[in-house]
Formats: sequence, C-alpha cells, structure tokens
Amino acid sequence: MPRDKTIEGIFTLIDDAMQAVWGLHTYMGAALKVAERSNLLGKLPDGSFQLTHEWSRLYGRNQLLNEMDRLGESLHCRASLLVLVSLFEAATRRFRERLVELSRTERLERENYKRLLKWAFETVQQSPIASPRALGRLPDTCGDVGNARRLRNAIVHRNGRYDQQYIADAINDGWVGVQYEPAHEPNVRLGKPVVLTTDRYEYFSRSHIELLHILHNTIQSRFFHHHTGYNYADEGKKIEWHRVLTG
Repeated sequence: MPRDKTIEGIFTLIDDAMQAVWGLHTYMGAALKVAERSNLLGKLPDGSFQLTHEWSRLYGRNQLLNEMDRLGESLHCRASLLVLVSLFEAATRRFRERLVELSRTERLERENYKRLLKWAFETVQQSPIASPRALGRLPDTCGDVGNARRLRNAIVHRNGRYDQQYIADAINDGWVGVQYEPAHEPNVRLGKPVVLTTDRYEYFSRSHIELLHILHNTIQSRFFHHHTGYNYADEGKKIEWHRVLTG
C-alpha cells in the first residue's frame, strides 16, 4: 500500500529542518573559529544597544567578546539543541494529529511532550523497519531524545542548571536506556550549569534524526501497511542545501 502523504510530508519537513539546523550550527561554529577578534569588535555596537523599542542598554563589547570566548561554544550548542527538541516535538504532535484525524488512534489524555515521547518510544519498540544496528541501539537512541527534552527544560525553565527534576522527570519504562549529563552519569551535580560541546550537540542531532526516520517508517508500516523505508546511505544522495535551508 502507498505511504500516507500527509505523514510523509510532516516527516520530510522536519527531517529537512533538522539537517538545516546542523548546517547552520556547523557553519556558524566554523565562522567563529576563523573570525578575527578585531573584525568582530568592529561589528558590535559600541557602548550601548537597543534592548527594546524604547530602551537602550549600556554594555561593554570587549567584555562580551571575552565571555563569548569562554562560553560561546556551549551557548551555541544549547541554542541549537532547543531548536532540535522543538522540531521533534512538532513531528510527534503532528504525526498524532494526523492519526487521530484518520481514526487510526485515540487522542491522548495529556498530549504534552513527555506523553508524546512515551507514545513514540512505545511505537518504535516493535519497529519492523530499521537496520539491525539501529534497532540494537534504539533503547539508547530513545534515551538520548528523552535526555534532550530534560536538558531543554533545564535550559528554559531552570535557569540553565541541573536540578532534581532533571533526574526525576526521565522516561524510565524498563525498555528505554535512560541517559544523563554530564558523561552519561546518574549522579549529576545538581545546581551546576548545563554545558554542551559541539560533539555532544552533533550526537544529539544524529539520535533525533535516526529516531525520526524509524518512527516515520514504523507509522507507515503499522498504520498504512507500507513496508519500505528511507536510507540515505543506499541512495547516495547529497543534501540539497538550497532547498533545505530555505524550507
């Protein structure tokens, strides 16, 4: 049977958007590494900047550069992670909206992101479409995506710091390989700031894109009886940046 085109369209849009986030993140990271400090200084407002439509705010551009030298990579990674998590949340929500619209599934009692992720994790547990390697790491891949949700919450709602909620709010159903930061340890130092590296962001990006593909293929197989998935490696297809970056 054919794929559901609406589900496929949601998948394609989010898949492209996640790759666009990777492209922008990588480009900006490379640009910052080669940028001359004197050139950066000359491009920054001198003395004050327009904070709102009404107020200006005094600041020191040298101090800004100094702090960005120290914290810039982590802040850049945190910002990219926030977009990545928001995109996956949008995918799960829109997938379910389509399935409910077609009466293929029941509406959840609480459709917050944690509940949507639980549904996604339950859906892919019996996935018939994925490579043996992808299926083997699937519990940890789900754990990575769950970890990213909790990191997003810590960044947005907890002043960018680890707290007890970061640990307690994990999706731990006995199948998902629960992940923690830093260095995947459950004894997270509470109160410490969330610090991310480029390597760590790229790892999260791979996990989100891989799970998105498996979830989409599983939905098409389980609900629409279409049993053929996508595989970038088999296709040997380059990213069409002119299309991905412009949406």
